[in-house]
Amino acid sequence: MKQSPLNLNFTIGEVSKILDIPIDTLRYYDKIGLLHSRNRDANKYRYYDLEQFDSLITIRMLRAMDVSIERIQALLRDNSLNAIRRLLSDKRQDIDRQRIYLKHLSHKLEVLNVQLQRFDNTEVIELVQSRPCWVLLTDSIMESGDQGLGSKVQQQVRRINAREWLAFCHTISIVSQDNLIAGRYHNYLYNGILSTFPMEDDSSVFQRLEPRYCARKCVVIGRDDYARMDDHYDQMKAFIRNRGLKIGGHSLEVNLYNQYDHHYIEIYIPVEER
Repeated sequence: MKQSPLNLNFTIGEVSKILDIPIDTLRYYDKIGLLHSRNRDANKYRYYDLEQFDSLITIRMLRAMDVSIERIQALLRDNSLNAIRRLLSDKRQDIDRQRIYLKHLSHKLEVLNVQLQRFDNTEVIELVQSRPCWVLLTDSIMESGDQGLGSKVQQQVRRINAREWLAFCHTISIVSQDNLIAGRYHNYLYNGILSTFPMEDDSSVFQRLEPRYCARKCVVIGRDDYARMDDHYDQMKAFIRNRGLKIGGHSLEVNLYNQYDHHYIEIYIPVEER
């Protein structure tokens, strides 16, 4: 007499190959009680039936969603669909957030690639419209006498809801318009973090910098060679004067990319008609 398909038994090796689940993982599930093998023969070989295939597919689906083993056990013990429906709703929201994150990351990589190409010729100074961005500013770390400045910055960062901003930020330094005109290029008004990730929901922490007409120069300096910034600022100021313009605000130094021995910096100086 033919055996019913529902009574078919599969060895642990067959289950592993069919469902692409490592044998060690199946043994672990058996050991912790997540899913016991149904039968064992005289040689203690594990066997699974078709019903357990369904359970293993469910477990694999939940693991693919990064659900912990402990939570999977609780879901499988639950006699209603309420918990799994809440889980699926939460996971869908996580995926939506991740999609937004990946969209911004893709844009960030595209923009950063274009920015780094400009370092092929660091002699170029050009007039550009800056991009909108969001900044978290602190008093100048080098100028401030506030011993608690680090703790204050840490408190500000903790208030930020969108942790994704870390993947889209650069450290910045700002020289005031007065110091810029006077040639005091290392007396920073602010230090901070610039984010290209939109931060409208964190307006209490981040300030939006509106696009401005600026002179821009790409600068490569050694780790201990910040004195060379003076020459670059002087060149930019001469460029602005020669075009009948004047400095129209604070300069912005954006640290785009750091190596052990070289820093790649964009300098922006806002300009206005005389």
